[in-house]
Amino acid sequence: MVDFYYTNANMGERPKFQVPNKEFLEQLTPKGFQELVDAFYDIVVDSEIAHYFPDEEEELALIKKRNASYFMMICGGDERYISKYGGEFDQIKTHEMFSIPNKARIEWLGCWEEAMKEVGILDKVEHQHIQSYWNWLEVFSKHIVNFENDRETLEDKANVGGGCPFGHHKK
Repeated sequence: MVDFYYTNANMGERPKFQVPNKEFLEQLTPKGFQELVDAFYDIVVDSEIAHYFPDEEEELALIKKRNASYFMMICGGDERYISKYGGEFDQIKTHEMFSIPNKARIEWLGCWEEAMKEVGILDKVEHQHIQSYWNWLEVFSKHIVNFENDRETLEDKANVGGGCPFGHHKK
């Protein structure tokens, strides 16, 4: 069973993380990974953090391809991302222009959880490899929190039964 856990992030926190098991990508396949990323963006553009993402279909389609390539590279895929999209990608610098509180990060994670369930990866990939991907997402996403406007803790907002503490994405 995969534990889709959510922990608090503090602004400016840069915790160490471990990249996902390469078996996650191998078992999901690049095509399956692209389907996961597409599902994620289809969900996130209808979420409470939609304002962070473009409205235009063409721009969103490019982001889906670019980010799928980047995330696959992180998961042990080849480095096509670097050659296709012009070099290294710095998540922190890319997200500096946005005010991203922990609350938005949690919503973002909830969209990933929902996408994983929607595309059925729980039946396609061994749970230990899904867990390694989730663990990376959960910790790495703390690096982009750069705004402190949500004062309540996750525990204050937690709902009984698990899932996203804001109630948008339930287990």
